[in-house]
Formats: sequence, C-alpha cells, structure tokens
Amino acid sequence: MDSLRTSSLTGELNRMLVGQYSDPDLGKVSASAYTQFRPADPTIILDTDAEFDSAVLQFRYDFYSYGTQGQTVQKYSVHEITEELEFENEYFFNSDIDIDPTSIGMAEASIDGQTFNSEFDDTDTDPVISTRITLDNAFGQRLFNAIDPTDTLYTNFLYFKEQFKGIAVLSSEGDKVLGLSHLDPETYLKVYYHSGSTAKTATFVFASAIIFSKIDADRSATELAGLNSFFTDYSPASARYVQSGTSLVTKLDLTKYYDYIDTIPNIVVNSAELVLGGVDPSVEFKPLRLVSMSLLDLDNRYNELDTRQDTLDFISFNGLLKVADLSKQFVSDDQSKVFSMSYSTFNNSYSGFPTLFFQQLFTLRQKRYPYWAIVSNDPPMGKAVTRTRFSKDDIKLRIYYSRSTPTENP
Repeated sequence: MDSLRTSSLTGELNRMLVGQYSDPDLGKVSASAYTQFRPADPTIILDTDAEFDSAVLQFRYDFYSYGTQGQTVQKYSVHEITEELEFENEYFFNSDIDIDPTSIGMAEASIDGQTFNSEFDDTDTDPVISTRITLDNAFGQRLFNAIDPTDTLYTNFLYFKEQFKGIAVLSSEGDKVLGLSHLDPETYLKVYYHSGSTAKTATFVFASAIIFSKIDADRSATELAGLNSFFTDYSPASARYVQSGTSLVTKLDLTKYYDYIDTIPNIVVNSAELVLGGVDPSVEFKPLRLVSMSLLDLDNRYNELDTRQDTLDFISFNGLLKVADLSKQFVSDDQSKVFSMSYSTFNNSYSGFPTLFFQQLFTLRQKRYPYWAIVSNDPPMGKAVTRTRFSKDDIKLRIYYSRSTPTENP
C-alpha cells in the first residue's frame, strides 16, 4: 500500500523510528527519524556577556526494538532538514524530504535487543536509556544567535521553522530498528552557554511539532523481489506477509464464501472463525501481536467514505465497521473495539471470531464486499517495522450455521 501515514496525531502512539536490520524473508529494512523542534521557553533572555559553548541532541528510547537480540553497536548521523514541513500535510513511510547531506553530528550506542524487549513488555517503571550526540558548533552557534524573546522569528514557531526546518536522525550502521520517545523530557536539543562563570542552557523540544519516520525496504534478494508497484496483486511462492512499517499487507478474497452462501437460501451464522496458520515464530523477527482486517475497493485501495454511496454502505453494516486511519475495519462482536486476531505461541497462528460480521455479509449479500486487507493492529501500522510471515496454504474460514425455515402464513 502507498499512503501509510507515520506522522503522529493527538491521541496516537507518538514514536519515531531509527535503525536498520536484515530480514531473511523481507530483506533490508531501514528507518530514519524526521522532526521539527521549537524553544521550550521562548522568553529566556540572554545576558549581554553570554557566550556559546556547545549544542547536544539527546533522545530517549521507548524500548521498541526489532532485529538482532544481542548487544551490538548502532551508529547514527544527524542532518539538517532543508525542506519546510507543513502542518496541513501528512507524512508517510515513503515521504521523500530534502536534507543536507553533510552531517552535523554522529554517535554510536551499544544496544541489547533482549533487554529492550524485556523492558518493553515490563509494566514496571522503565530505566532511562538515551543517546547523546554533540552537534556541529556552526549549527549550535546559529541556534544560539537566534535566541531573542523580542523577535517573532524566534518566538513564533511558524517563523522559527522557516529558519530551522528540523533535523533527521539516520542510521549509518546497525542491526536493529529502535523506537525514540520524542515527547519524553529526556529527549531534547540543548544549547549550552555561559555568562561569566555561570553555565546555562536553552532547551528545544519536539512537542507540538511534525515528526515522522521514513522507512525503506530492499526486497531484491527475497521472494518478494517482484513486488515493485503499489496496489498490485502479487503472489509469493511460499508464504504471505504483513509488515507494519513498510505498509505491506495480505489481501484476503472472500469470493468463495459468497459462492457458498449463494447455494443456501437462508442461514443463521452460529459461529465464524478466521484462522491464519503456519506463522513463523522467529525470536529475532517476532510476529505481530494482533492483526485485523480493513475493507478494500476493487482497485486495492482502502475503502474510504468518499461518496454518498460509501456512506450508505457503511451505515448498512449496522455498526459492524469502524472508520479509522485504515478506513473501514471489522468491529468486535461486542462492538467495544476493532476486531482483531491475536497471535498464539502455542500453535503459531492467529485466530478470531467475527460471527456477527459474517452474518451481516450474508444479510447484505446482494452487494458484495469480497476484498479485505490483513493489517497490523498491534503494533500500529505506522509506528513499528514488526512483521508476520504465515503459510499461504493454512488460511481458514470456518462457518458454523443453522438453516432457518420461513414460517408459512395460515
């Protein structure tokens, strides 16, 4: 799929991704973090004898890690964004944003993937693990020179972002993609300076700014090497895949379900179970926790509410569909949340029971809704690079039903 948004909206998981790894099934995956920044306190007044010392970028990890489990070195480079990011725009996993090729800072960090995974699943208070990157003095001096609470070019973010368009953190070497917590107080850009013998700082933060992750995948050495076009059906020889960060989904065709119910005049669906079996249980490339389904148009794009007929179709499902970022999704039978299929480590499969939904498909069978995309629910599609590989020959829909007999009038 093409338009997978990775920029964050209020109420969503706010995470940037950075790093790279090689997946034997899905090739090399790399992620870069792009972000604007703004003064944390634009009222700071510099003393007349204030002198610049240094500038430092620090980011705290949120313990999301995907790739090699062991402790290995990850290397980063920081670059200035040279293209202004606009609030009215959305930014996607494949958004191509101009950056200055000359780095303004480099660093490396030794990261233990197993520790990160343990902390990610732990409900206790997490330790603070962060990386500090000393930035180029010329960049820091420019930022220091801009500090002026009387100048709207500094205090008004709409003007400030014209001068300082943001920074991009790129992976130069590594075997993991890691999550950065950009709203954490331990994530910041600081300018250090002194007035006389007194050391001081001016802090810049990434809140209320545009952040997004750019994610690239090189599948040329995999069975997905021929998947080079968006929205195009492609049938790998051995397996099916869903990958959250690269917008890779599996298309499910329910035509056979419609063919079967066409032979039955009237049924009551007692139970419907959907199973995706033969999931790869890899430890390094752990499967998605939850997958769900989103409605596709005939052109393989997510079905959106673009026309009056779309709205009527949506209403006809009687609350069994939910409009979300991935358009129309199954709703669970109790209608409290989006329907999802959870991963079972016991039998390496996903399963769920969308009973009411399949009854509604039967009720509405005069109009067909055969095509659905299997997508990631946990982690969210645009906030991770987690993937799932499952057998193409072990996808089952089990329908248990009763035949109802119409009551004749006396």
